[in-house]
Amino acid sequence: MNMKQHREARNKKEILEATVALLETSSYSSLTVESVAAQAGVGKATIYRWWNSKAQLVLDAFLMTVESEFDFDPGKPLKDNFKQQLGALARILGSSIGKSTLTIVTENEEIAGAFYHSFLIIKRNEARQVLQTAIDNGEVQSGIAMDIVLDLLYGPLYFQILIYKKLPDEAYIDNLLNHVMQGITISN
Repeated sequence: MNMKQHREARNKKEILEATVALLETSSYSSLTVESVAAQAGVGKATIYRWWNSKAQLVLDAFLMTVESEFDFDPGKPLKDNFKQQLGALARILGSSIGKSTLTIVTENEEIAGAFYHSFLIIKRNEARQVLQTAIDNGEVQSGIAMDIVLDLLYGPLYFQILIYKKLPDEAYIDNLLNHVMQGITISN
């Protein structure tokens, strides 16, 4: 990586970090490209060189934030893996950057598509693979409808946050997992 590429990568990271920091103290609607530029110590033109809109900037800040939050651990039991995943999802979606991302996803078709392709489908495929491994290991029934099971696991968190404006706590996640796992696991 040459000096220019290194500086650009550093600037991008600083811009994304400035976006996250500003969203901790203000709402998405009051966030401006000018305030992000000032916080990051760059010009507005620098931001617009990489992002066409505030919404795209916020989505990329969200993606940077969640980059390592959702790794499954093949050594963990199925339920523990999903408990960690659902806990991380609740924490992130309940944060300022998560709430802002959900706002733009529900309001902007282009951002919704980008969210789906750069986050949701990737994480869903990873979860699908964990379920498939559990099926292959004889822990989970082979005839399950994976998409429905994944909706049963993840959908309630989105519902709680978007509709009830409530952050699911550990007890809620445990209860959710107990019910879903009871329906899909093989009893010994």
